[in-house]
Amino acid sequence: MNNIDDEIKKVLDNGETLYDLEKEEGVFRQWTGLFRGKMRCWSVLVIVETVVVLVLIVLAIGEFFHAEDTKSQIFYATGILLLGMVMLLLKLWGWMQMNRYALQREIKRLELRILDLGKQE
Repeated sequence: MNNIDDEIKKVLDNGETLYDLEKEEGVFRQWTGLFRGKMRCWSVLVIVETVVVLVLIVLAIGEFFHAEDTKSQIFYATGILLLGMVMLLLKLWGWMQMNRYALQREIKRLELRILDLGKQE
């Protein structure tokens, strides 16, 4: 196992890495990339759902503070918690999509690098 680690360190020390920080994409660029892929209709739907859930959360918070009995407050508090979980799930879906697209780009870069190495031999 140390042999492999030593070889990796040797290659990295020789400067043979092609990792370029300029190819890294920021979060905003990754987020806008959701609307360029095949899943853009789903991405738009998720954004619309997130806005609707946010509006419902704000309304439920307002009703929670205007409720006069404890039963209504418990009802609105439960609604706030459930809507918050729905919003978290929608956001998680978006982050997973961004991660999937980033992983696909990295795999494509590796494929191109392997093709370049094959041509050099």
